Amino acid sequence: MLSLGINNDFFAQSGLTQVSGFGSNPGNLNMYTHIPSGISSAAPLVIAMHGCTQNAGMYAIQSGWNKLADRHKFYVVYPEQLSTNNSSLCFNWFDTLDVNKNQGEALSVKQMVDYMTSNYAIDPSKIMVTGLSAGGAMTVVMLAAYPQIFNKGAVMAGLPYKAATSSFASFSAMNGSVIKTPQQWGDLVRLQNPGYTNPYPHLAIFHGTLDFTVNSNNALELIKQWTNLNNADQTADSTINSFQGNAAIVKTVYNDNLNNPVVYYYKITGMGHAIAVDTGSCPRKGGATGTYAIKENNFHSTYWAADFFDILTSPYLITGAISLFENATNNVYSVPFLAGSTYTWNVPPGATIISGQGTNSITVNFGTSSGNISVTETTSNNCVNDVAELFVTLTAITSIKSITTEEAILYFSKDDNSITTKGINLIELKSIKIYTISGQEIIQNYSIQGNKIIFSFTLKTGFYIISLSNSENTYNVKIAVI
Repeated sequence: MLSLGINNDFFAQSGLTQVSGFGSNPGNLNMYTHIPSGISSAAPLVIAMHGCTQNAGMYAIQSGWNKLADRHKFYVVYPEQLSTNNSSLCFNWFDTLDVNKNQGEALSVKQMVDYMTSNYAIDPSKIMVTGLSAGGAMTVVMLAAYPQIFNKGAVMAGLPYKAATSSFASFSAMNGSVIKTPQQWGDLVRLQNPGYTNPYPHLAIFHGTLDFTVNSNNALELIKQWTNLNNADQTADSTINSFQGNAAIVKTVYNDNLNNPVVYYYKITGMGHAIAVDTGSCPRKGGATGTYAIKENNFHSTYWAADFFDILTSPYLITGAISLFENATNNVYSVPFLAGSTYTWNVPPGATIISGQGTNSITVNFGTSSGNISVTETTSNNCVNDVAELFVTLTAITSIKSITTEEAILYFSKDDNSITTKGINLIELKSIKIYTISGQEIIQNYSIQGNKIIFSFTLKTGFYIISLSNSENTYNVKIAVI
């Protein structure tokens, strides 16, 4: 990266606090933190590493990680390189003294994670790492050396693990001249933890096609390395052109052998060596433009890295049933109404929105697939809000039957809203539930009198399913109220 003067005023604007004494620090790095207010439970942790000629404060402001952390309540740590280690302030991603497990800069960054987990309530399943350029290459170092710590990583204009093992060799790697097979790339990572058998971290890659500092061929080599580690091939399983309406952004996704997405690649046509930001105050916008931060309309790479990390919280709750029978009909889902907003809803495969698309409330007919009901709000001033989601579980109704044999008989009386049973010992029942025919559970109060279940509410005309469970059996009985 080209020379860029370091402006200490960035620290006055960046909201960072320096931490000393976080460990033995064999890599001789600085540690800075951003601690949002209002975190009340175990929260995610993001390690964000700057590029060459940058410092922690500059990267915090240009990347926009702090804004997202404040909104979604997670911690951010910014490791910082010193000129005594590298005159260009690059993390030494090519030096074997700094990139092997439990050595040098890699160990220093790991000790920063240890400090955070010892002093704050950190969700161990949501420890992430990201970075630009040399920081992106160092991101891959951390994923390779400590796969048991990091859940996911996001690389901005970076390189594969051990693409170079000397300063001299780093130039060939940056030029995109280092080509290996997926197995060879994967083996370089596996050697760091020979006995490791658990899943490897998932990876998101962001790279501009006009990057003349770190050639975008490195993105393709990263795909080879991390698909190999995650039991995936190198054929994209899905491609989205004009991602978020930006014709410059193509998103490809690679799934593992269980069809789970493990590697994302955001190819940014026409962008040079930088992170992509979309400045502004809207929830999906942020960051600041600079030498290594370039504006891309409708695409803020930091936001989509956080989305990949699964650390973005819903702006509000979706109300509606979360447990239904298959093919349930006329189910209503809604979110708070804001004047002037439009709402874009998505439903699971096989489901149909029969009314309400564009509004804050929809009516859905389901098929047979469980999945997320999701909504994205666009406000009157054209701000796109964070996505709200609600997972709906559908249960097959093949077990529902009318029991009319002497084994168990149910009879409903509208006179006193009771069900009379024969062949079922009500005293032994563990649960009594009542559902609409579409599968929505009705909250009910009831009492048991002899062989009767008497409900304290009135059932309207229609079909219902009564579910009675004891320690041995569950009786699902369809009844008609006429």
